Amino acid sequence: MARPIPTPLYHFTRVEHLPTVIGSGIQCDVVAQTQGLLLKEIGEPGIKQSRRSRDVPVRPGGVVADYVPFYFAPRSPMLYRIVHGGVASYTDGDARIVYLCTTLERLAGLGLDPILTDRNAAKRYAEFHRFTDGEPEEDFVDWPLMKAKMWNNDGEHPDRLERRMAECLVRGAVPWDAIEYVGTKSQTVVEEVQSMLASADWIPRVEIRREWYF
Repeated sequence: MARPIPTPLYHFTRVEHLPTVIGSGIQCDVVAQTQGLLLKEIGEPGIKQSRRSRDVPVRPGGVVADYVPFYFAPRSPMLYRIVHGGVASYTDGDARIVYLCTTLERLAGLGLDPILTDRNAAKRYAEFHRFTDGEPEEDFVDWPLMKAKMWNNDGEHPDRLERRMAECLVRGAVPWDAIEYVGTKSQTVVEEVQSMLASADWIPRVEIRREWYF
């Protein structure tokens, strides 16, 4: 299956982080941690640590934690883990988690330098492809899997879970005006987001997307 065009991208975070994101963009984990931007950390500490030591083998280099990550589909294995108690340091569920959505084409059009991975970028055997170097092979990202509601491993496909976590990475930061859409789980959070956007220079669409949650 060929890459869908435009190619949707999904980054999720707590709604409390939006004022900082609106003001200075989505920052990579290294910057967010150094500057104390994460009011509510939802990531698993061990995974975050592995991303700080995983080299990115294509330009502009660095480590995975130097990049802002996006998934190619909602309902990711990482969100499932968060919601079902797999992150011991975070127990607040997904009610206040929001999706910040854009497309691969918009990132490239803004002069950013997206890097695609074929699976969870923290994996030592993950493959990386710089988008500006041209289209990857059609099966580099498992596009049919991105459309599937269920992505559990099975005997025939032992790596479905990590393939569902294929990523689009942008080094440093992604500007707020790259975000085209904000998805939430409830009307309450929609209204909260809209209030935060009242004085913003760029206002994306904000809608309930319950089907993106568990």
